Amino acid sequence: MTDSLLVPFIIFIACFASSAFFSGSEAAFFSISRAKARTFLGEGKKGAVPLDLLKRDPNRFLLLILIGKNLSNIAAVSVGTLFAITSFGNENLLLAILVTIFLLTAILLIVGDIIPKAYANLNSEKLALTLSPFLHILVQIFSPLIWVLDGIVHLISGDRPLTANMITEEDIKEWIDAGTEEGTIEEEEQQMLYSVLEFGETSVRKVMTRRQDVVMLEDIATTAQALELFHETRVSRIPIYQGTTDKIIGILNIKDLFAADFIHQAHASITSLVNEPYFIPDSKKIDVLLREMQKNKTHMAIVLDEYGAFEGVITVEDILEEIVGDILDEYDTEEAEIVKISEGKYSIDASCSIEDINEELSILLPISEEYETIAGFIMTHLGHIPSIGEEISIAESKEKIKVTYMNANRITRVRLELPTEEMQ
Repeated sequence: MTDSLLVPFIIFIACFASSAFFSGSEAAFFSISRAKARTFLGEGKKGAVPLDLLKRDPNRFLLLILIGKNLSNIAAVSVGTLFAITSFGNENLLLAILVTIFLLTAILLIVGDIIPKAYANLNSEKLALTLSPFLHILVQIFSPLIWVLDGIVHLISGDRPLTANMITEEDIKEWIDAGTEEGTIEEEEQQMLYSVLEFGETSVRKVMTRRQDVVMLEDIATTAQALELFHETRVSRIPIYQGTTDKIIGILNIKDLFAADFIHQAHASITSLVNEPYFIPDSKKIDVLLREMQKNKTHMAIVLDEYGAFEGVITVEDILEEIVGDILDEYDTEEAEIVKISEGKYSIDASCSIEDINEELSILLPISEEYETIAGFIMTHLGHIPSIGEEISIAESKEKIKVTYMNANRITRVRLELPTEEMQ
């Protein structure tokens, strides 16, 4: 190699190294999440500070990578063309250009892109921490050019970022599913994590204890009668109503009742012992409600419908059960909402929602705004209060629903029979 080509050759190699550097930096940087960068920062790892600064504005980093790679590749092609023309001479100019195009493209693709990115993906944490200080300096050096390019990008794309750095709920669910498949997350943990993600989307209406299931007491009752009801039901708080159940005047706590009984007020009126009720609409989200109940030190809220009528109650325990599942104490008896009796036959709690039944059994029971539960569906379909043993058939999907248990006029449990293959 002549002395006249030595400097261009060094520049040529430097351009390839520069292209490989920027390709590897890009792969390493985008393999590290913002959360991981914050973890490195909290652990005090060397290089974590500049990495975190770059992660805060990934658009500027990406523009630096584009500038660096394009300048390196253009320079490499220019110097490579000079080598080819010098080697083949002006009389073979077309051959020199063809060699430059095909040979340099292959070399740039393999040496300047594929190999460094593959290596960076295998060593992303180490490379990201090591290269971040130098990359941060380069961002500062090229900041005028980056600022101009960033302005042009904003004119073309508006406020949309160049990098999709937002982690969606679906992304998190996919990670949870992948962790479950690989065995790093248990199925119970998967359900709990899913519940946490859906926590903010769940309304009080879905979680509350419905009006017909609420243990209540009229305000004319004595403390002795209230104590007897607490003993029978094993609850710790009872809503107190005046005249009609739509007029809730307070909530009686068993601790206050015990205190009154201790000072020999067994036959006193319970109205002097009740706490002020906390009223909420049934559309309120449970994450908001939980924060409010924590702030107000309230354990039970009275749920009202859109007309202001009493619809049910909700407790802190009800809300927490949406995450961790049912919390049973020594007095609770666990009965599943949907119990399989035999193939195609299920015993179902009548308060179970149609949507939950459809999801659990992979069927398509009709959904309507007129009802929410399977009990409501039966009442709407029949048009009267059913009796035990009464059965309805769904013409479209051919399921059969039979009332198996009732409490006064309220349906408590039903049996669902799915169509067999012969019926279909």
